[in-house]
Amino acid sequence: MRRKYKLIIIILVSTLLTYFIYFFNREEKINIVALGDAISSGETAYNIDGISYNDYLKEYFENKRLLKSYDASFSYKNYKIDDLITDLKSNITKDNAKLSMQQLIHKADIVTINIGEEELVKITMTDDLTKEYLDKFIKEYDDLLYMLRDISEGTIIIVGFYENSYLDKSNVIILNSEVSNIAIKYDAIFININDLMLTEDYYASKSSYYFNYKGHKIIADMIIHSI
Repeated sequence: MRRKYKLIIIILVSTLLTYFIYFFNREEKINIVALGDAISSGETAYNIDGISYNDYLKEYFENKRLLKSYDASFSYKNYKIDDLITDLKSNITKDNAKLSMQQLIHKADIVTINIGEEELVKITMTDDLTKEYLDKFIKEYDDLLYMLRDISEGTIIIVGFYENSYLDKSNVIILNSEVSNIAIKYDAIFININDLMLTEDYYASKSSYYFNYKGHKIIADMIIHSI
């Protein structure tokens, strides 16, 4: 009889020990959603998608076996901030997708955003970037973050603006200052990449404002260190 009880106790202790080892060592896997324009999707100087900072972020969590899902279906070339807001309000669902846009963002543990650099650069190619347009853009950014924070309880990461041959320093200072304040307002993380992106080694071509893989890797590292 004693041997029987002893065996039961050993089994119970082993089961409990296994459970506690699992419980205290388990790590929740995360869902990542990437929002943005050509910068977010990794557009290159050769007009094709390369490796973006979001891809490096995905790879980082995959290597640690912590990634549950990754969605970049709302990151693509010529995607403007008012397009993003419209899609979010309409709660669109991409073809063959199981979840709507709001559902994706709601379940995301990390949401990255880089929107507007491409839009503003294209304006400066043919016209001046007026104060009225900047004010409108900043207001839209606030609207966007209000909506995202209303949907998501996860970590929202905003990748800021940077100088290039089209977007000058004065406008970048204004944009980064205003958007970093918006980030604080909505409990988001703002990543200021402007100083780093002045390094020529992060571009494949001097005539292009798109980063190469080195530039995207640096941004991914900054994001990882911030979370």
